[in-house]
Amino acid sequence: MKTENLKNIEQHYLMDSAPGAKTKINGKEYFYFGGTSYYELHKNEDVINSAINALKKYGINSSSSRSSYGTTQLLLEVEKEAAEFFNCEDAVYLSSGFLTDMAAVQAFINNNMFDAVFIDEISHYSNEYAAKLSGKPIYKFSHLDDNDLEEKIFQNLQPDQKPLVITDGIFPIFGKIAPIHKYSSIIEKYNGILWVDDAHALGILGPNGRGTYEHYGLTSERFYFGGTFSKAFGGFGGIIPGNKKFIEEIKNNQIQNGATPPPSSAAAASLTGLKLVKSKPEMKLKLWENAKRLKTGLKNLGIEVEDSNVPIAAWAMNSKSEMQKLQNELMKKNFVIQYIKYIGTGEKGALRIVVFSTHTFEQIDNLIYELKKII
Repeated sequence: MKTENLKNIEQHYLMDSAPGAKTKINGKEYFYFGGTSYYELHKNEDVINSAINALKKYGINSSSSRSSYGTTQLLLEVEKEAAEFFNCEDAVYLSSGFLTDMAAVQAFINNNMFDAVFIDEISHYSNEYAAKLSGKPIYKFSHLDDNDLEEKIFQNLQPDQKPLVITDGIFPIFGKIAPIHKYSSIIEKYNGILWVDDAHALGILGPNGRGTYEHYGLTSERFYFGGTFSKAFGGFGGIIPGNKKFIEEIKNNQIQNGATPPPSSAAAASLTGLKLVKSKPEMKLKLWENAKRLKTGLKNLGIEVEDSNVPIAAWAMNSKSEMQKLQNELMKKNFVIQYIKYIGTGEKGALRIVVFSTHTFEQIDNLIYELKKII
């Protein structure tokens, strides 16, 4: 995105409060359907108080790498709680979700686990950077297309070579879930491994909120995943759960040891957010109900959206100007949705609505009512 465009965004949309069902933007309160604080934990009192207490005890951060004196009991507790939440042997906590893909791919390289990368064509930037940094051949397969994935592997790998397949779990704009249940047999057939960037799925998909693998009921030693605390959990930083050998490799590689750990406030917030999502499954059920309510309303308007529990709905109109006009008209009615140009939207972009567990049915219905009047 060009610098002048970034400046333009900063001038027009400044968030003046924590994100929630109601959020202040440019000093005015709106019904907010434009972000990814799915459970509104970024303004949760317990989460905030834990962050404050951690700041008082540990300072901003440990100001040293984990390989030196930078490990605190708080960081260890985050990793222990994450391993338990995701039912894995261990976990590693990184400074950002963006780094999880690179850290994982580095560990795969160090253990000689693949010979070429096969990546969904609109996978997140962080996945693409990780693939490029691997130094291995990269092949893009058609979005969500298991047949094209297998064809690309068959065409480009020698019989003794192993593929690394990379995909998002939930694709962030249109909310589509990767068909990893279809990728699974391909991975087995070609002796490969699968990496899922589950940033938007952790805490959301699956009976326990463990993400895309749990959503499909899949387990395998060939499956790996990571994500972020900055969405569903109300915290910040990247998390990779997994088996002890894999996690130990990441804890000893350059991406972990070459960076200062996450701030203590972020670690404490992430830890409290994890515990809240684990102990309050009713939040997830309410989020799923709200997603269904929103999508049913949009379908009644003739808007095609994904039929799933994912709290994201997006669609494109004829032109950028038409979509921006709709967004502006909704803002006049105190509703905020996104007009966004991102991976997978093409040049004209798309409109995206994200619903939280804290939105009321009335707020969702009123948004649909205002949309209907404009459309």
